[in-house]
Amino acid sequence: MPKGANQKLKMMYLAKIFHEQTDEEHGLTMPQIIERLGEYDVNADRKTLYADFEELRRFGLDIINEHMGHNTFYSLASREF
Repeated sequence: MPKGANQKLKMMYLAKIFHEQTDEEHGLTMPQIIERLGEYDVNADRKTLYADFEELRRFGLDIINEHMGHNTFYSLASREF
């Protein structure tokens, strides 16, 4: 997959997406996350995003996943104010 112009900012955009577009009751599927990153000219695939989510968790973001039927939704559960 060719790299997007903003590839170095991928983790920051991921955190932004989780903060602005998810909460405990509203998650995004993997295809939706990939689409949102594409809007920032960042390319990502499913396998690398799993590792990215783990890195964000290590950084302190409470990223959870919830299985609903055949879909898995990812969201940022708790937030600091």
